[in-house]
This record gives sequence, C-alpha cells and structure tokens, in this order.
Amino acid sequence: MPYDALGLDTLSLTLAVVVLLLWGGVWMARRARAGGAVAGARDCAVVRSLALGPRERLLVVQVGPRHLVIGVGSNSVSLLCELDGPLPTAANDAGFAETMRRTLGRWRGG
Repeated sequence: MPYDALGLDTLSLTLAVVVLLLWGGVWMARRARAGGAVAGARDCAVVRSLALGPRERLLVVQVGPRHLVIGVGSNSVSLLCELDGPLPTAANDAGFAETMRRTLGRWRGG
C-alpha cells in the first residue's frame, strides 16, 4: 500500500480549518452572550446576592437608577420591593441588613 503524502496534507489542512471555524464560533457566541448589543453599556447589574438555600437567592439588582430586591427560586423569580436609595458602598453586612430591615418593614406596612 503506497503512502499518499498529498492526501495526508489535505486532510490535515481541512482538519485545521474546521478546528479554527469551531473556535471562532464559540468565541462569537461568548461575545454575543456576555456583551449584548454594545459592549460596556449595561442596563442591569447584580449589586448583592445572598444564598437562602440550595436553589433560593435574594438579589439586589440595579436597573438604571433603581435598586430592586428580587427573590429567585427554582421555579420562579419575584420582585419583593424597591429600595429607596442605593445600598451602602462599604462591604459591611450590618449596613445591608439595616437597609433591608427598613425597606421590608416599610413594605409590610410597619
């Protein structure tokens, strides 16, 4: 059985082109998912996240100038309340807890 060098070169080149096309497709899919239409212009951002259980979370989401408290479960997403102002920038849990206590007390009517 003779050795066909030309066939092996063509096969290697074709395989390299396919791998490059796959890599380019994955790269473009990641860019489209992460950046959206305009990279750097984000309308929505998660400010804080607190795990309440294995599938439940409490999120503070900034949408434009508004800060929303959202409950996320395994089957639902619920808007709990809107904060009066932004959360304290210091990374202390006491400030977050106090803000949440005031906001939820006002929301419950207390």
